[in-house]
Amino acid sequence: MDTDPEIPGEVAAVVRAALDPPTGAAESVAGTPDPGLDGVFLTAIRVRGFRGIGPETTLELPAGPGLTLVTGRNGSGKSSFAEAAELALTGGNRRWDGRSATWREGWRNLHRSGPVRVELEMRTDGPESGLTVAREWDTGEPLPGGAWTQRRGDGPEQAFADGQWAIPMELYRPFLSYSELGALVDGKPSELFDALHQLLGLDELITAHERIRVRRLDLERAARTARRERQTLSAELAGVTDHRALRAGALLRDPAPDIAELEELVADTAAGPEPAALRAVLALELPSAERIAVLAGRISAAVAAVAGATAPEVVADLRILELLRAAYAHVVDHTQLAAPVDIPDSADPALPGGPAAVDGRTVESAGPGAHDVALCPVCGHGTLDRQWLLDTAAAIDGLSARTAELARARSDLTGALADLRALAVDLPSELTTAAETAGLDTVGLVETWAQWAGLSESRELVGLPGRLRTVHERLCVELGFAQHCAGKELDRLDEAWAPFAPRLRAWLELTRTVTTQAAELQTARAAEEWLKAATARIRDERLAPLAGTARWVWQTLRQQSSVELGGIHLQGNANSARRVHLEVTVDDVDGAALSVMSQGELHALGLALFLPRATVAASPFRFVVIDDPVQAMDPAKVDGLARVLATVAWERQVVVFTHDDRLAEAVRRMQIDARIIEVQRRERSVVEVRPAGDPVHRYLDDARALLRTPQLPRTIADELVATCCRSALEAASLARAKRVLLADGTDHREVQRRIDRAQSTRAMVTLAVLGPGHRIEDLNKQLAKEGRWAVEVVRDATAGAHVPIDRDLAELIADTERFAEWLAR
Repeated sequence: MDTDPEIPGEVAAVVRAALDPPTGAAESVAGTPDPGLDGVFLTAIRVRGFRGIGPETTLELPAGPGLTLVTGRNGSGKSSFAEAAELALTGGNRRWDGRSATWREGWRNLHRSGPVRVELEMRTDGPESGLTVAREWDTGEPLPGGAWTQRRGDGPEQAFADGQWAIPMELYRPFLSYSELGALVDGKPSELFDALHQLLGLDELITAHERIRVRRLDLERAARTARRERQTLSAELAGVTDHRALRAGALLRDPAPDIAELEELVADTAAGPEPAALRAVLALELPSAERIAVLAGRISAAVAAVAGATAPEVVADLRILELLRAAYAHVVDHTQLAAPVDIPDSADPALPGGPAAVDGRTVESAGPGAHDVALCPVCGHGTLDRQWLLDTAAAIDGLSARTAELARARSDLTGALADLRALAVDLPSELTTAAETAGLDTVGLVETWAQWAGLSESRELVGLPGRLRTVHERLCVELGFAQHCAGKELDRLDEAWAPFAPRLRAWLELTRTVTTQAAELQTARAAEEWLKAATARIRDERLAPLAGTARWVWQTLRQQSSVELGGIHLQGNANSARRVHLEVTVDDVDGAALSVMSQGELHALGLALFLPRATVAASPFRFVVIDDPVQAMDPAKVDGLARVLATVAWERQVVVFTHDDRLAEAVRRMQIDARIIEVQRRERSVVEVRPAGDPVHRYLDDARALLRTPQLPRTIADELVATCCRSALEAASLARAKRVLLADGTDHREVQRRIDRAQSTRAMVTLAVLGPGHRIEDLNKQLAKEGRWAVEVVRDATAGAHVPIDRDLAELIADTERFAEWLAR
């Protein structure tokens, strides 16, 4: 505003007032971020009795930037870790959102009874870096329940402060499941718009715009109401013969009506509650005679049908049918069959009992440990087994056929009586009010209405149709007479002028207000337009870096795709249709690319939109957890995904869960520094977590393989083996340096800067052994304290990568492994 010479002073004042919260009325927010919630890394996910994990299992993660792949076959339990972490921090799981209740029923592990617990250990910036969040459910407790706690360091457990986590979790949500990948692109347009819009930090501007908009709408609504009511009054008054009405109509048709004269016209008119009470009586309506005749016919026919279908043996069959249905439902609910049972197609699909009696027609197997027999609930000794279920289903089918006519007749009668109850309502309060307020005589009408209302409770059904017609005719006569009396009394009270006086009085008051606020309305419109344009400019400026990151991610992932991603724009606002517009081209031709993109391309685009939001600098979460991003991607895109994840992992902790071996293969083939963890599930949900090969051992295994390759010339083999040993030393030194520096509370950005400055192998070893600030020249002196072998292994591995060395290479590999183990201690 200060740099805009064209904005009027009154418009600027309205914008400034909207940007400042009202005096003495500070606006509340859903929650405020925890001051200690910053620089959050995951250190461990601990799970017991949840989803595919039975006994307690811990997935340990390196707390710092880097890429971790958690691999395992489908059903191994790896995704249970991802879902547990999401559930511990958010209280829900996006994979289940919008799904049927069946998706939530299997959250308890089938092979472990007792309490369920998910626990997430984290490291944060600040003096108290340890943070643990846990959710625990007792036996039988539903998923929305459970104890939700958090603990700082070794301090006491406290209730989880979900309000403090809500805002950052909504803005920078670090979890992405496979089901969300496609939804980010092809879900509701407004959801992605809202997610990105919130991220841009425009809340104050949006709130200010909303204040101005609400005020502008109030002013416009008042002006519209005044114009509309003036037109209505003018038209209605033209047909009234009262001289005051004729004069008021003429004044209202004048472009500039005389407000003072209109006030004089309505000043001496008063109104009371009697007209309203009488009009309410006139508004009462009864069902038509035709409708009553149809209903009476239905009741008569239903009564006759019930009488015709009722026979002692049919009634007995119906009672037996009810007993068999209840018994069948009891057995299905309390029996777990070791093998499936096919139910005949003639069995009643409406039988209760869950999966055993619905359209699937199969009582499903419960697996090992199930039992096929239920005790009879009546005698407690007889057994009800699989054959009993089949026989009972057939018996139910037969009994249903024999009692169908009686059941249908009873159903028809029940429906007809329900319609009667809906029509024969109690005495309307309008009649009582009219009798008390306006003195309307309703004694006969009240008595007849009592008979009318009593019809729905009648136990004598044979003569009910006749009584229904008779009482309805008498009630119509009584109500007609009461309404006639009410009309005559209303005519006496409602003289031609009386109805218009209060309406004119209200219109006069509204018109004075609208006239006073006319200038404010024009200013509010101008202020809203100016602030909307300014917000759009700021929004585009703040979106540009995120859009650039998304384009980079897509460009890296799109490998061999003909779809090109251009600009990303937010269209609309919080009060209109809103969406994220993606500028895309297909083979250099503008078009709706989403309709022609493959599932793998849609997932790649979804990842391109997720990562900029999850890795924005302002996010307190320094980690992202991605579940199964690979399965719909072709090999070229998997290589691109590996590059993207490796780049993001320079500053973020990236944890990827995948059953697809292609990502791990691409990471190894492209020599991307990553930790690969394998998850295996054994019998009864026993889950094991073990390293699938770290960089140090990978380099050493390569060195040993080279040493065992007779086809390789000696000179080349020596150089390659020494190079692998040097790489193993660098990887071990890098791991130790990160671990020690982060444990000392050093910010992860500073750790990365120190690592980047270590340009040589000896510099990296120096950083790992001596710590920051020490000279490379001091390294040998420190290593000599461990032993001469330590000095020699660093020297020979570094030199042997460039020149021949006089040393047994098997010994060099062994000493390199010994040195790496020493660094890991």
